[in-house]
Amino acid sequence: MIRTGRIAALFQILLLMIPLNASGAKVRVTWNPAAVHRGAVVPLRVEFPGDLYRVEAVVGGERFPLIPSPQGGQVALVGIDLDHQGDTLPVLFRLRPYGSREPRDLVAELRIREKDFTSQSLSLPTGMVDLDREKQRRVSRDSVRTKEALRARAKERYWSAGFARPAEGRVSTFFGTARVLNRVPRSPHRGVDIAAPRGSPVKSANSGVVTLVGDLFLSGRTVVVDHGWGVSTLYAHLDTITVREGQFVRRGELLGTVGSTGRATGPHLHFGAFIRGANVDPLQLIRATAGF
Repeated sequence: MIRTGRIAALFQILLLMIPLNASGAKVRVTWNPAAVHRGAVVPLRVEFPGDLYRVEAVVGGERFPLIPSPQGGQVALVGIDLDHQGDTLPVLFRLRPYGSREPRDLVAELRIREKDFTSQSLSLPTGMVDLDREKQRRVSRDSVRTKEALRARAKERYWSAGFARPAEGRVSTFFGTARVLNRVPRSPHRGVDIAAPRGSPVKSANSGVVTLVGDLFLSGRTVVVDHGWGVSTLYAHLDTITVREGQFVRRGELLGTVGSTGRATGPHLHFGAFIRGANVDPLQLIRATAGF
């Protein structure tokens, strides 16, 4: 008898294959693990024969090129939004062979499993939780400004090496943690908090262009970096900021220092990550790109 654990291990890598032409050449799409959760970063590896001149991926209407993989083939870096609805996420691969005007399509269905996120209770000044009308208007303006910065879709991929942690310190709050503020349930945590002394350096997780520098009500002094091809990172509650909007920064370049500005109980860095609008776990982004 085969144990359940062994059966699960046998299906950790999913494989899709379709014949591309009469010669029997096939396109292979693999990903690992088979089932993923909301907030996950999933590298889908695509291997295809040499008679393709172009392969692109489409997720939720977003079209993007694939990244050459160090292990061969190419990778579609797919993010599953924390608020994604449904049990699956379809990823369409559009394959364009030489000498043919008609593309071939291959759809990979990512199966999404539920994940039990941890819970955290915090006590904050009432004025930072129960917002009056003026503060609500400011939060709305801040939200519009942040979303505009995160909508950046530079056609150039500014990064080649994998993403790195932007600050030294322990993770005090993980991605997806259920937040309870002053005994009232709030939206889940959309990044990771890295606890560090005030003034500690905060560095860019990868190369890119700064699309936002601002002092926002909830996230305090905040920086957003567009890394190209729809990948962005966010750095919040900074004490100081050393970059400006439109500036190109390299991987590991100083963005500012750890602080407690905005709605914060103490000095820490809130680090967020986004892939073509999907809010994902930044630690998974680091792990998924470690081999680049």
